[in-house]
Amino acid sequence: MTQATTHYPFLTRRLREWSLFRAITLRQPWRPDALLDSSDWLQLKTAEASNAAALEILAGRGRTKRIRNTARAKLKQQRRR
Repeated sequence: MTQATTHYPFLTRRLREWSLFRAITLRQPWRPDALLDSSDWLQLKTAEASNAAALEILAGRGRTKRIRNTARAKLKQQRRR
């Protein structure tokens, strides 16, 4: 897959981000700095998911106000359960 996407930077980045999202969702090892360095698209997608560790990171340090607010709202929703 790497060879097929080498000449397409956007595709390479999106595949890397999908892999990170998969790791976060399945609670596999991932690095917080990788999430913070990711695109707004991935941060928002992750903020709408349910991994508490990722939500805590994004609630405090997400790139945009929308991402931080979405993560905070999701955290509140999880705590009510």
